[in-house]
Amino acid sequence: MRLKKMSLRLENISKYFAEFRVTDIDLEIHNGEYFVILGPSGAGKTLILEMIAGLLTPDSGKIYGIEGQKTGFIYQDYMLFPHLNVFDNIAYGLKIRRTDREAINRRVEAAAAKLEIDHLLNRDVLNLSGGEKQRVAIARAMIISPDIYLFDEPTAALDRNARVKTQQLFVQLHKETGAIFVHVTHDFEEALSLADRIAILREGKILQCGSPDDVFNNPKTKEIAGFLGYRNVFGGVIDNNIIFIDGIKIMVPKETSVFAYIAIKSDDIIISRKKFQSSARNSFEGTVTNVLKKASVAEVILDIGIPLTIDITRKSCEEMAIKTGNKLWATFKVSSLKVFEHK
Repeated sequence: MRLKKMSLRLENISKYFAEFRVTDIDLEIHNGEYFVILGPSGAGKTLILEMIAGLLTPDSGKIYGIEGQKTGFIYQDYMLFPHLNVFDNIAYGLKIRRTDREAINRRVEAAAAKLEIDHLLNRDVLNLSGGEKQRVAIARAMIISPDIYLFDEPTAALDRNARVKTQQLFVQLHKETGAIFVHVTHDFEEALSLADRIAILREGKILQCGSPDDVFNNPKTKEIAGFLGYRNVFGGVIDNNIIFIDGIKIMVPKETSVFAYIAIKSDDIIISRKKFQSSARNSFEGTVTNVLKKASVAEVILDIGIPLTIDITRKSCEEMAIKTGNKLWATFKVSSLKVFEHK
C-alpha cells in the first residue's frame, strides 16, 4: 500500500477541442479515491482525462496535485504498439525511463503473472482477444507504479464476462495500490459497482457529484433521472401534495409547485392482480400493454392513464401469467417518488 498522501483538484477548468467541450469543471478527487465520471458519449469525459494526464492544456482554470505525479492512462481501444510483442508493450514505460534489463524482466514477469497473461509475453498483440489486450494495457500502466490511474471507458469493448472480470481486477488493483483512480464511463451499473464517488457529466458540465447511493437515489434533475435509468418520469402541476398528470392524481412528497417533474424507479412499484391494503398512498388499476422478458427480470408496461414501466422477476411474471390486455394494480409509496422543479 502506498504511503504518499495527495489529492487532485480541478478548478474552473474549461476546454474546447474539436467538437467536444467542458466548461467550469470543479472537482476535488481525494487521496486513494476511486472516482468515476459518468456521462453519455460526447459529454467531454475523455477531454477531462487528457487534461489530467497533461496531454491537453486547459483553455482556462488550473489542475492542482498533478505536478511530479506519475500517471497511467488506459484507453478504451487499448492503444497497444502493434510492432511490439506483449513483453515489450508492458516494458515500454520502464525502457524509456532507462531501467536496467534485469529489473525490467523481473517487473514485467511479476505484472504479467498478476494479470494472468504471463503465458502471452512472446505473443504478437495483434493476435490477442479483447480481454487479453485490455490486461496488457493495464500491465503497461501499472508497471511504472503510477500515483494516478486514468481509465477511458476501459470495458466498453469487452463482452459481459470479460467486463465483469476486468471490473473485479480494477477493484483489487485499487485496493492494493491505494492510488487515485479516475474512471470515465457511460455505464451507470459499472459506476455504481466501482465508485467511491460519482460525478455526472452532461454536455461538458458537472450536474451532480456524490456517493453512488446519493446520486442514484436522489438525482437532482429530470435529465439526470432519465440518464440514470428512471423510466417513469412525468410532469405536472402540484397542489396540496397531489400532482395532476393527464387526469391522474398522484400523491407526492411536496405541497405545491406551478410545474414539476416526478420520477419513480421501475422496481419501486408493486404489481398485483387485486388492490391490497398497505401504507402506500398511490394505487391505480391499469391495462398491460406490453411485457418484455429480459435475462433476470420482466418489464411490464401498465397503462393507468399514463404508461408505467414496472420491473418484476421473470418467475413472478410467469407465476402471475401476466399477458397483454390483463387488468392489474400498480402500488407505490409517496416516499419512493423523486420531485424535480421545472427549470
